[in-house]
This record gives sequence, structure tokens and C-alpha cells, in this order.
Amino acid sequence: MTVAKAAWSVFLDGVNLTPVMNPRLIALTITEKRSEAADQLDIVLDDKDGKVAIPRKGAVLRVSMGWLQGDNLSSGLPIGLIDKGAFKVDEVGGGGPFDTITLRARSADFTDAFRVRRQRSYVGQTVGHVITAIASANGLKASVAPSLTGKVIPALGHAAKSDSAMLRELGRRFDATATVKAGVLVFAPSGSDTTAGGVPLDGVTLDRREAPQRTWSCAEQSESAGVKAVWHDKAGAQQHSVTIGHSGSGTPKRLRRIYHNEADATQAAEAEHARTARGKWTYDTTLALGRPDWYPGRKLTLTGDKAELMAQKMADRGGHPYHGWQRRLDNAPADGKRSG
Repeated sequence: MTVAKAAWSVFLDGVNLTPVMNPRLIALTITEKRSEAADQLDIVLDDKDGKVAIPRKGAVLRVSMGWLQGDNLSSGLPIGLIDKGAFKVDEVGGGGPFDTITLRARSADFTDAFRVRRQRSYVGQTVGHVITAIASANGLKASVAPSLTGKVIPALGHAAKSDSAMLRELGRRFDATATVKAGVLVFAPSGSDTTAGGVPLDGVTLDRREAPQRTWSCAEQSESAGVKAVWHDKAGAQQHSVTIGHSGSGTPKRLRRIYHNEADATQAAEAEHARTARGKWTYDTTLALGRPDWYPGRKLTLTGDKAELMAQKMADRGGHPYHGWQRRLDNAPADGKRSG
């Protein structure tokens, strides 16, 4: 029987720390985010002899993960290391009873400016213009999906907001997701199976045998009822409404907020209707072997499971411990774990 063997590497400011860390490694976990939040790296090291040097804040770690060989059950397990990007150390801690040190780092693509509140206002600007402005302010390039780049925003940013908060607002307004990868601020529709530039994303296949622990749910939602948004007409001192997706059956879902104009109300109703249609099924699993080649947004096809589940179109949403290599304190062979 073939046993899977995990592999990893860590470089600190260009220096290979893998040989030094290897006998001390307890856990190495990367949490990849699909939203505008930064990806997170956590490394737990054995420090019972007190000789682990504490890295300076701001030090850059570059991490790769992979497998030296697969096992007899896993299909498509990639062999070799996969670069997971650069992470900037921003937190260090320690504790017992085994005297460990935990390093926490976040994606080096995210600058402190993302969290600083700024007083800005965009009136009548396109999504492409706003995303490009935010990217430029943070030293990034911008990539906006063609279906979104020309959409006009009646008004945005009346109060002081951080770039992260503004990206969240834009995401809610257009049912889209903003993320930073490899120095590029990407803004694309949620659930899309293409990159922001329109290139199709390769799908992945998951067999039931590779996901021994999984939970799923189906929430009945009436897509035909649609979504209703109300807006206030100042000139006429009246309230009006727009309804998206209503086919004549059921009562439309009414959004609580009263919008400033018809365009804002329409954008909000369209986004909520898209979210409702997409969020009927959920599927959570812990893989027997981690997949460092998977990332949020790729389409997932299930095999060997219930027919109703295999018929669904699913996409990895991220926001979870995406890849983890863990080792017991007695230095038993490492094994890969994934939840998603």
C-alpha cells in the first residue's frame, strides 16, 4: 500500500528556513480568503528548548506546499511543491503546556492602507474607475470583469471608509467579490467560473471516498418570488419600488434599506436576487489529503455521492483553513488535512 507523503518549504526574506523548522514544525496552515480579506498563514513550532528566534514584525515568509507522493485512493493529487504566495508576519505568540510559538502572517499583497479610513466620494463613476483608483492607492494593478467594469455607480462613499469597507460595499451592491492575488486587485461576479479577464477556471473533481467527513444542506428558496427594493423620490416626495425576478408567484423579498434613487435600488435588488438563486445548496467537507492546488472560486464536481448533490454546480467559497500540514509533538510523519 502506498502512503502519501507531504512536503513544504518556508523562506524568510529569501533565506530557506525549511531545514531549521522541519524538526520543530507542529502545524502549518494557510487560510485562503475569497473576499477582500487577506489570506492568512499560521505556523506553530516546538520551542521546549527556548531556542526558536522570534521573527521581526513585517518579515516576509514565502510558503510552498505539496506532496512527494500520493496514496492508492486519491485521484489527481498533485506531486511537487505549489507556491502559495508571500505572507507578512504581523503577530507572534507562545504558550504551554508544550512551550510552542505561533507565527501569524497575512498576505503581503495587502498594505496597511487597506484598513485606513479615508474621506472620498465617487459620483457617477464606473466600477472600473473605482476599482482602479483603490488599486492604485495601494500599489496594485486592477483587473475587473468585463460584465462589471462599465456599470455606473450613482453615488458611493459619503462617509469616511477604508478601502476594505468600500470593496465590501461594492461587492454587496453588484453581488461580486474583491480579492488581491499576486499584486492584482481582482473584482469579479460571485460564483463566476471565469477569471476577471474572462478566462475559464479549471474545475476540480471530488470523489466521496476522498471526503470521509462531509455535511450538506438544501434550503428551499422561491427564486420566482423575486426581490423588491424601495427608493425615495425627493422631488416628488414619494416612495417607489423596483422588483427583480418576480414571475407572479409568491411574495417578493423586500430589502430593508430605503435607497436614494432608482438606480441604487435596482442594483441592490439584482444583487440580492443573484445571491438568493446561488445560495440554495451548501456542502462542507474535510478531505483526507489536502489539495494545495485548489483555491477559492474553482468549480467543484462531486462523484460517487448522492445524485442530488452531484447534479449541483458548486464553487469553493474559501474563508476556511484551506490547507494544513500537521505533525504531532513526537514528530510522527506529517499528514495533510483540508476543510472547505
